[in-house]
Amino acid sequence: MAEIRVSSAERDDAAAALGAHRASGRLTQTEYDARYQRAVEANSRAELEVLFDDLPAPHPDLSGAVSPRPPTVVNPEWPGGRVATRASRVMDVVGVLSLLVGLPVAIVMTAVFGLWWTFLVVLGIGVLAMVLGVAFMTPPATPGLTDDEDGDAPG
Repeated sequence: MAEIRVSSAERDDAAAALGAHRASGRLTQTEYDARYQRAVEANSRAELEVLFDDLPAPHPDLSGAVSPRPPTVVNPEWPGGRVATRASRVMDVVGVLSLLVGLPVAIVMTAVFGLWWTFLVVLGIGVLAMVLGVAFMTPPATPGLTDDEDGDAPG
């Protein structure tokens, strides 16, 4: 994603903050001159922020130089932070195979022998396997809690 451009006011704010650091003795005249020139020529927020990496406050207010749209985050895992385990993947495969193999078998059994209830068995196994697949996923870790504090431990 391209860097967001800064305005003249933000460049002026950065130059003023550099002047405060020069006045307090944190920057020599040579350092101030070099950073001031870079601040005046800066086009992006990153170019201004790097000038203050080794300096304490004051820093320029660059809160207006943010992207108008948040970056797209793709999370391949389940919502809520659940993570698939080996058991959950096995149950997913069992559920899918029961439907892919079981449904044609149930159709043949119904057509040839009149055993319509085989559909119930196939669908029951498929649904049960998929529900267990989700149940076997590991829950998200609660940040800041130890195993004793999260309420899972007895007593």
